[in-house]
Order: sequence, then C-alpha cells, then structure tokens
Amino acid sequence: MRKLFPLALFLFILSFFGIAAGAALKLPADRILRISGDSVEFEHHGSLPLSEAAEAFHHWEGEALAVPLDAVKVGFKEVAATLKKGEVFRLDVYDPLYIKTILVALTTDEFRSIEHKELSFTPTSKLFVEEKGTGRGFIVEEGEEAVVYAKEGKLLFKDGKGGLWEFAQRLYLSAPAGGLIQINTFLRGTTTKFYPRYRGRFELSICGEEHFLAINEVDLEEYLYQVVPSEMPKSWPLEALKAQAVAARTFAVAQAVYSRQGHLGYHVRDDTSSQVYNNQPEAEAASQAIDETAGLILAQKDGTIGSAYFYSTSAGGSLETLAEWENTELWAAEGNSPWFRWQCTFSQEDLKELFKNEGLGEILGLKITERDDRGRVSALEVKGTLKSVVVRGELTIRNALAPKKLVRLADVLTNEALLPSAFFLVEQSRDEKGRLKSAVLYGGGSGHGLGMSQWGAKGLAEAGFDYESILKRYYPNTRLLTHSERLRYGNNAE
Repeated sequence: MRKLFPLALFLFILSFFGIAAGAALKLPADRILRISGDSVEFEHHGSLPLSEAAEAFHHWEGEALAVPLDAVKVGFKEVAATLKKGEVFRLDVYDPLYIKTILVALTTDEFRSIEHKELSFTPTSKLFVEEKGTGRGFIVEEGEEAVVYAKEGKLLFKDGKGGLWEFAQRLYLSAPAGGLIQINTFLRGTTTKFYPRYRGRFELSICGEEHFLAINEVDLEEYLYQVVPSEMPKSWPLEALKAQAVAARTFAVAQAVYSRQGHLGYHVRDDTSSQVYNNQPEAEAASQAIDETAGLILAQKDGTIGSAYFYSTSAGGSLETLAEWENTELWAAEGNSPWFRWQCTFSQEDLKELFKNEGLGEILGLKITERDDRGRVSALEVKGTLKSVVVRGELTIRNALAPKKLVRLADVLTNEALLPSAFFLVEQSRDEKGRLKSAVLYGGGSGHGLGMSQWGAKGLAEAGFDYESILKRYYPNTRLLTHSERLRYGNNAE
C-alpha cells in the first residue's frame, strides 16, 4: 500500500538542515480531494492554502505546459504541489487531462440530502476500510454487515464482528475488482424497491458534528451502467438508449471538467439535480448502448464541452394560445408521451393555500408577464386584494404551483410536488361579481425543456433514426469525439 511522508515531516527536515524559510518545497505527487479558490486538499498532505498567484502545469510527452488553474480537477491522482512561504504556488499535473472516474455524492432516502447520519454496508466480496492518514483499518468479510455513523465530529464504525472503531479522518471503503458494495440504509427504485449496490470505492468524510458525506468514486463507463437505466426505460429502442448514453456521458464529463462542486469534493450528485444514478438496476440493453458508444461525448465546434442537458418531454411549442394546446399533431413525434399535454385547476382556496405566506388576501388573478426565448413562463404575477407578487424563474414557478390534481392525456395524478413544466397558458373563470373562482393551467411537456427530449428520442428511434441523427437533432453545432482525447486547458476537447 502506497505511503507518503506527511507534510509535517518535510517541514521538520527543512528546518533541521536550515533551509531558508522562503525556499520552495515540492511535495510528492498526491490525489486531490477538494479544491477551491483559496485552498487545495490532498489525500495524504491534507489541506494547504493556495496562493493567489498559484500556477498550474500539465506534463505531457516530456513537456511542462502552462494551463489555467481550473484545469486541475478534483479526483486527479498525480498532482505535485510546490510550497513557498507556507502556500501552494505551483501545481504540476501528471494525470492525462481527461476524466477517467466520476465522484458521486450519494443522497439519503428519497434523495433528500447529501448529509448522512448513518449508513449500513454489506459487500459482495471483502471490503477494506482504511483511514489513510493513520493507516488504521479493518476488513469486512463477504456478506457481513458493517455500520458507520457520525458522532461529535468523528466517524464510528461497527465492523462485521461487533468491534467498534473510531476515526477522526477521511475513510476509504474499497472492494477487489468486480466486488460490489450494497447499502442497506435506504431503498432505491420507482415501482420495485431494492437495496442499491455500487461499483468502485467510497470516501466518507465528516460534515459537521453529526453528519458525513458519502462519495462514490467509480469508473466513468461503469457509472453510466447505473445512470442510463435510471434515466430511460430499458425497453426503449436501442438507438434512443445510445443517444441517452452519449448525453449522460457528456453531462458527467462536463460536470467533472468544470468542477462546480470541487470545493465539496465531488462532481455530481445521484439525484435529478445532476442525473439520476442507481435508481434502477443495471440492464442488458442499457449496458449494450453504453458499450457501443464507449467514450463518446459531444463537443462544440470550438472544442468546448457542453452540459448536454436532457429532459422528459417537449411541449412542441410555447403554448401561448389554447389552439396551440389543442393541437396534438406532434404527439407521435414525442413518442406518444403521456406528458405531451396536461392541465390542472386551482380553486380560489387552492391558490390562497399555495401563497398563504405572501399575505396576498383574496387572489384576484394570475398573469403571465414574461416568457423566455424558448417559450417557458419565466415570470408570473399573482394579484391579491392586499398586494401582488411576481414569481420569477422556471423552477421557482413550477414549485410554487404544485398541483393537487393533474390531468394528463391518459390518466390523472394527485399531489404532485411541482408543475411538470413551465410551458403553459392560464385560463381563469369568475363569478357574477367578477371574483376569481378558479384558474386552469393548460400545459405541455415535462422537465426544464433544455437539450434532448427523451420521449422525442424514443419517437425518432421508432421512426428509424440512429443515435447520431438523434443527437444532431437536439444538439446542433456539436460533434462526437472520444472523451479520452486530450482536454485542452481542462475545459476543451481536441
């Protein structure tokens, strides 16, 4: 097992030999756990302050090429820090500048939070538990159950034999190649629930006094084995699944490349705020789609990697008139999605309940005041007898108007957490005195409306289009390339 000298020992050696305080000290290459604007945390060296003038260099084919600091990503395993006056002023990257593994922050039951109080593990093979800072650890045997929980800023681990271990530093849980780690604390799945099993390894780190983060580091392609069937039904056409695989791979690489959560030590979450991971078991058809598009991502013509967003169903237009809403000619193009058209009715009492914290009084009416360039409602005025408010933002509006009853083309849903989409128009009915009785929203589609419609991909695949044609339809001005091709400056692909 690889061991590195701790930073304190290096500093002691320096002082012993009388090296000047301002001299530069290059540390051995180490793995980056977190990086922000003012610090960088390494697996063995710990957290070090980052100089405002820090530079980064990528070592490629014998050359040290200057790259922007944001080219250095969380998860890179071979990064050497050079210190001067106690700060990191240079980072030398020896990893290839492409994403090989993904760091996934796992959420609790029902995807509620990334902060865990307790987790129970059962491995399908040996499970090695190690606190790398001290070298302490133990082995959980195949089929044994181990439990970890946070208490007073420390991790307490009950091993499979009844022993109790206390750790103050980050823990690593790893299984031999092919081994899986099952979590017994929460269930995943939509109709059929199951205890999820994960590939790769886990990192557990304290988050506050009574919580910890659980981050799953997994090979990019293996990550997709548990994303694609969670995002698209395995029974759908293979070409649609291939398009989903490329979009999901591109999204994951983009999140890792741009490191929006680098200060927290992960690339993506396992829920809809990123893309859903391990909410359905692995499926043969989905795995085939991933394997047959292995490594392929979408890049803009200038080489930048886009996020390749995707969503459930397109509305087929902005739906600004009832005539538009009533036109269902495009339904087949959306794979006959049940979300293509929907409507919901809000009574006066419903609206008062939804906006009770705003102090509006009686609701006088709803008025769409803005739509974005895609036709989504981006500003909605709610008028009351006491005052009015304007709700802004696609997701904020959808959350504000969570319907008790939603009528779709084929069925009725109740107590939805949010509107399916922000593509809708409003029709209002009033009593003989002109007071608002109810507001009916006529809407279409499901999701944010950016990138690829998944039901649309299904419709195109059923019409005979291959995955490349589907991707061109939804992501114009992009090209396919292999993600292992070198990323220029960390954010571009060549």
